Amino acid sequence: MDKTINEEKLNKILELNKKLVLENDFNKKIELISKSIKEILKVDRCTIYLHDNSTRSLWSVYIDGISYIEIPDDVGIAGEVYKTKKTIIVNDAKNSPYFNDSIDKGSGYETKAVLTVPILGFGGRVLGVMQLVNKLDGIGKFTKEDEQILSYIMAHISAFLEVMIQGK
Repeated sequence: MDKTINEEKLNKILELNKKLVLENDFNKKIELISKSIKEILKVDRCTIYLHDNSTRSLWSVYIDGISYIEIPDDVGIAGEVYKTKKTIIVNDAKNSPYFNDSIDKGSGYETKAVLTVPILGFGGRVLGVMQLVNKLDGIGKFTKEDEQILSYIMAHISAFLEVMIQGK
């Protein structure tokens, strides 16, 4: 696997970092992160879930197409990533043992492929997960390269996310 990120994507990641430094509003930063990642990785939807220790749940602070999602922190692909701290790529969602179809049923949306990564804070604490849904590249499948790029982005923005969460 090629370990380099092409110049166009790298420039977009660096631009995202600059914008995050300049933006003070929590909701605008979250939206900026989501929209930038959707553009860089060419995906239909991006959901940022944060963990709530008191309810042991993951709740969406940003989601495309639906107003709000809250799920137990041990349910679905997001729950598995939260629990294991490991990235999961699923390119056939309906046949994944982790896929929770209740959100699709409630919204009418069809999830085909999912890339989910943990959002790690200082000391490796899991703050939540980021979930990308349905690759829009014509093939419709997430790759190891997508995982590599998203992991690179998360390494850069996880500190922003942790500081934002603490300051919210």
